[in-house]
Amino acid sequence: MDKIFKNKKLIKFLIKALGSLFFIWWIVFKIDWSEVWSYLQKVTFWQLGLYIVFYLVGMIFSAYKWKFLARHKGIKLPLVNFFKSYFTATFINNFMPSFVGGDSFKVYQIGRQVKKYKEVASSVIMDRLTGLWGAMILALIFAIFNFSNIVQNKMLTIINLVILGGLIFWFLLLEFFKQRKIKTSVKKVDRMLNMVISEVNRYNGKSNEIWKAVALSFPFNFIGLAGANYILFLAMGIQIGILNYLSVIFLISIVSSIPITVNNIGIKEWAYISFFGFFGANPSAVISVAILSRTIQMVLSFFALPAYLRERKNKTKIT
Repeated sequence: MDKIFKNKKLIKFLIKALGSLFFIWWIVFKIDWSEVWSYLQKVTFWQLGLYIVFYLVGMIFSAYKWKFLARHKGIKLPLVNFFKSYFTATFINNFMPSFVGGDSFKVYQIGRQVKKYKEVASSVIMDRLTGLWGAMILALIFAIFNFSNIVQNKMLTIINLVILGGLIFWFLLLEFFKQRKIKTSVKKVDRMLNMVISEVNRYNGKSNEIWKAVALSFPFNFIGLAGANYILFLAMGIQIGILNYLSVIFLISIVSSIPITVNNIGIKEWAYISFFGFFGANPSAVISVAILSRTIQMVLSFFALPAYLRERKNKTKIT
C-alpha cells in the first residue's frame, strides 16, 4: 500500500515537473535576459529590506488567521508557534515540493504539540480555503473599480466572470447542502466535498468564523502580496497604474495556486508576463519582479532549515 502511495506521489510530481518545464521553456524564448539583468541591477539593498519586511508582516497575518481558525477547534497556542510552522512550511514547499508537503508538515508540527491531528488538519484546510476566497473577492472588487479597463480585455473579463461564478457556486453549495449530503457517481468526490462543507458549517455557526477568516486574509494579500511586490515594481521603475496593478496581482495569486507545476514554478512567471502584459508592461520587467520575489522568498525560507531538521529528529525518535 505504501509503495502504491509513493508511486502515485512520484507520478504527480513528474506531471507537475513537466508542467514547470513547459512554462519555463515558453519563458526562456519570450524574454530578453540581458534586459532582465538591467532591471535587477536597479534594485537597492534598502528596497530589498523593505520587501522583506512587507513579506514577513504578511506572513504574520497569515499565521494569525490560522491561529484564529485553530482556536475554533480548541487549539490554543501562542502566535509564534503558528508563525514558525508557517515559515518552516515555506522552506519545505520551496526545497522539497510534492514529496513532504508544507501543509502536511504544519499538521504534524502543531498536531504533535496539542495531540489533535484531525483538528489541526481541519484548520489547515480552512486556512487554505478562506485564503483562496479572500483573493477571489479582492480580485472581483478591483475588477469592478477598474471596470472600464477590464471589459476592454476579453481574457480578463472571462477570468473574472469565472471567479464570480466560482464564488456563487461555493455559496450555493454551502447553503443548499447544509442539511443534506452530496451524492454523485464518484464516491471520492462525494467524500471530499461533504467533508469540506461539513467543516465549513461547523466553523461558521452563529459567529461566522469563516467570513471573519476571509476578512483576515485581506491584510496578507494587501501587505505580503500586493504591497511587497509593488515595492519591486517601483524599485525597477516599472510604470503601471495602481488600479491596473491591483486588478491583476490577486488574479496572479489565484492562477499560481493551480497545482499543475512544482511549487508554481513557471506558471507564476507566465502569469506575471501575461496578466501585466494586458496593460502594456514589458515582459522582461515583470519577469524580473517574479524572479526576484521568488529568490528572496527562497533565501528567507532557508533560515527555517534548523527548525525543520529538529522536527525531523523528533519524528524519528517517535517512530
